[in-house]
Amino acid sequence: MSKAYKVTKHTVMFDKENPKTVYSVQPVSYGLLTTDDVANQIAAESSATPGDVKNVLDRYAYYVKENLKKGYNIQLLGFGNLSIRFITSGTVKTEAEATAKLIVGLVPTFNPSFKLINKKRIYDLLPDKITLVKYNGTVPADSTVETPDNSEDPGTSEEGGGGSLI
Repeated sequence: MSKAYKVTKHTVMFDKENPKTVYSVQPVSYGLLTTDDVANQIAAESSATPGDVKNVLDRYAYYVKENLKKGYNIQLLGFGNLSIRFITSGTVKTEAEATAKLIVGLVPTFNPSFKLINKKRIYDLLPDKITLVKYNGTVPADSTVETPDNSEDPGTSEEGGGGSLI
């Protein structure tokens, strides 16, 4: 399995007369899979229809939201935990001043599940090994998602650059 990256150029202005050009790497996504795409993939490997799978995914999303609203954190098997985090306006000096008025927003938070192996986090969502490849503008054939609705052929590509494993 591989993950593509692209090189990006940045100009850092330490001062007006001393700009520095630096480079970094950014991950590349080959597109967005919708719930319909995932439902079609699951249905292709099971006895359920795409509609059945989509109904289950829809109900799952509904109950995740409902239970977050009720105050529960949600553990998504093999993914991690969802919870609600507060955005606050700051701190106060006394306990009596610490009220809900400090809360200015709510943000859903996701913490991926992981195991510690030799003091290193191994995330459940990531495959054991990922080869890093430099993006050359095309989607490799082995990255194409096969669903009944996928009629476009994004082309093929030779994987080049950076063969490090993570």
